[in-house]
Amino acid sequence: MCTGQLSAMSATSSRKLLIDRRWDVKLRWLIVGSILGAICTYSLIYVQQSDIVKLSLLSGNNGNSDVNQTLSVQTVKYPLHGYSKWPEFLTDTVLDITTFQHKCLINGLKSNGFFRFRRDEPNSTKTICKDIILAIENIYNISSSIADINYPPEFEKKVKKWLGDQQLYNKALHQDLHFVFNKFSFEHTVYNPIRGKRPITEPLISASSYISELINQSSQSCDFCNYKKFTATDPLGRFESVHAFSASNAFKFDTWHSMFMPRQHNILNVTLEEFHDVYKLAWKWIRAVYKKSPLHQFPVLLFDMFPHGGASQVHPHIHAAVNSHHYYGQFESIRSASEIFYREYKINYFQQLQDIHMALNLTLSLGGITVIVPITSKKEYDIILLAENFDERIVTVIYQIIQGYFHRLKQYSFSSCLYLPPLSHDESGIPPVYFRIIPRGHVQNVQSEISSLELLSVN
Repeated sequence: MCTGQLSAMSATSSRKLLIDRRWDVKLRWLIVGSILGAICTYSLIYVQQSDIVKLSLLSGNNGNSDVNQTLSVQTVKYPLHGYSKWPEFLTDTVLDITTFQHKCLINGLKSNGFFRFRRDEPNSTKTICKDIILAIENIYNISSSIADINYPPEFEKKVKKWLGDQQLYNKALHQDLHFVFNKFSFEHTVYNPIRGKRPITEPLISASSYISELINQSSQSCDFCNYKKFTATDPLGRFESVHAFSASNAFKFDTWHSMFMPRQHNILNVTLEEFHDVYKLAWKWIRAVYKKSPLHQFPVLLFDMFPHGGASQVHPHIHAAVNSHHYYGQFESIRSASEIFYREYKINYFQQLQDIHMALNLTLSLGGITVIVPITSKKEYDIILLAENFDERIVTVIYQIIQGYFHRLKQYSFSSCLYLPPLSHDESGIPPVYFRIIPRGHVQNVQSEISSLELLSVN
């Protein structure tokens, strides 16, 4: 046998031995994995077959058994923790807001400053200052910082031209940053007064011209204007009234998901009466859903306007959905934060949130409805409504806010949500009526007004 054949046979044997060893190792790991898998599966089955799973929401109770409570939760039916019966939400506050604003809030609220509190008031007002400041600090971490910056000579000329003022330029060299962090909902907003002066490219076409052309063009082939031919229905059928009608979403995000819209194609021409009709019809459908399926008891109405605001159709339309077991994620996270806050302070979170903004002069009271400009705003002109009940008055306020967006702020593109209290008679974890609306920037702009900063970091 020649040397070449011996070498080939030796190489073949070596490869075979290596393959055998690899299979031996794989087989061993397969056996180990099977044993571990069986143990894990048995453990999961054992946990699921237990009557309850004890969940402790808070740690470190400092000896206070009321703070650190252990909840009994049905593992399969209720994946989230349970809720307590909160104190009733009321738009009237028991705090002495007037005294706080005059005695405790230094220099009021300035456009180029932030919140500054006086803690050394005389005994007559010291308790008032202390109580409200403590309420603020219970929910928020508020801090400030300075960001120094140097501009090269050529860039300095540009910056001065943008700002148009030497005093503003001096502030740009040492920029004031203010941070507001909600310790329960984890909302986080950064304020930089100078940032509002940064250059923004204006659209080539005016908003009014763009909207007029968009509405006229879309009306010629609008599916919603021909809803009987080009829209679907759900098992509850079509809901109709004088000024509004329903249509099932062709691409649902939940079992009970429908749309409600005015017969009027142009949002700028929708009257208050027509607007009311849309919400009345949606509420009628929500009640019908709950009657047919009592498990579905957490309603929400979502309203986007124009393509830049995320609307797939120019014809105004409101999405209504009713979820089972809990609200959708973002609002359920706020509800969950409210429960944790209640367990720690025995106070209604939404009530405290409202009262804090009242103290900071960031609210408007309308008898059972409170309009709030949140200090953890997501965008400019961000507005929250909290109400004791869902009725025609809150729909009227929503309509007025939208009209203010259109005619005073020239904000035509927006996104909004309206969360209603649970439909069941369970009195645990009941939030107030909660509405939030956020403008989405230039309606005619193809550039998004939201970046990774807002979506994935801070507002």
